[in-house]
Amino acid sequence: MKPFRHRFGILVTCICILMSSCGGSKGQKPQEITKLKAHQWYYFTQRGFYPIQLPQQAPEVAAKPWTEAIRISAAGNNTADNCALVNRLGILDFTTGKPELFRDVMLFDQVTADTLLFTEDGPVFHLYKNTHFNQQGQNSIDGQAKTKDEAFARPLLVRYDRQQKLCTPVLTYGNMNLPLDAQLTSIIPRNDIWIGAVKTLRDDVVNFTYLTFQALDKDGAIPDATNQVIPTQEIDADSFRQAQQPAPLKDAPAPLQQLFAQVPESFEFYLSCREEGKLAPVLYDNTRNQSPAGGYLAQGWGFLSTVGAAALFSDGTVYITKSLLLGGDDAQTPADGVIAFRLPKLPAGFSYGEFTIQGNTLYAGWEETDFYKTARSGFIAVNLSTIGAQLS
Repeated sequence: MKPFRHRFGILVTCICILMSSCGGSKGQKPQEITKLKAHQWYYFTQRGFYPIQLPQQAPEVAAKPWTEAIRISAAGNNTADNCALVNRLGILDFTTGKPELFRDVMLFDQVTADTLLFTEDGPVFHLYKNTHFNQQGQNSIDGQAKTKDEAFARPLLVRYDRQQKLCTPVLTYGNMNLPLDAQLTSIIPRNDIWIGAVKTLRDDVVNFTYLTFQALDKDGAIPDATNQVIPTQEIDADSFRQAQQPAPLKDAPAPLQQLFAQVPESFEFYLSCREEGKLAPVLYDNTRNQSPAGGYLAQGWGFLSTVGAAALFSDGTVYITKSLLLGGDDAQTPADGVIAFRLPKLPAGFSYGEFTIQGNTLYAGWEETDFYKTARSGFIAVNLSTIGAQLS
């Protein structure tokens, strides 16, 4: 999923102040948790991840376009798996209760890893190449296929097997019967079908076409297509855009709406929310006029389970139901109140990203950004039990 650029940072601060004036969860401005010592920082290198005292102490790295940089591009969970997709590196697995990285140099080295989904058969992610920024690798794994056989060897959708610690292609570019130089730069499931954007370059002119295909079963399983070509149907650009439009926040499940009960509707934001047991995240729109930019600008991430709900914004502001904060043991229902707090403040030019919750730990990505480029990156692990004991 494309990173959310943070032009609404001031807005989030205003929301926090407003939560204070409207009562919030405790009638106070959300507390910053640094002094609680309930967190641990980690940073990424080309070889893995390592603990560090502060993000700004991570070794300097050259800034790269976000499609080429090591960074958490997506995170989430279902009932069995909980992981993050780390671009150019591998899968960061949180399922055991501690972060474990499973690298796959062959798959991740020269391509962009995006669009993390959770099927009944395990997490699935999407690979493509940004030909504008990436001129390396012209073979079937990390670049453009030169023959049909190479197209069938070039992964499009890849499944992560937690038990085997393996990433296995389940659909290839050959299955889609695309031009050999094509890149499927966007692929999303909608109502039992896949919708994709196909990018081609002809005489230095970029062209986009859009398609749908029926490779997704209703139960979320992806059939084994082997070397077969999957029937596709071309759609127009407007149909593709419509498929990506967000849903109004008022249509979100009640526990998610509850997080923002004290925030006036006049304050606008987008929230990409993952619901436990669901295939893909849903983008919710809390703007006044359902802005047409809805599918492309966002400023927050949400998490929804049977226990409760949480939301994280790029400045580190977290809203979480008490039931989820307390692990469900000390709360009667998901509707028993909301706690707001702030993750440790990041240096200027740094921001938080997508998050997931495993047990009593919240894991959130962080990165150093400059417009479309990313430099240093990593993640933070936050002990929710410690925060709950102090703030609830």
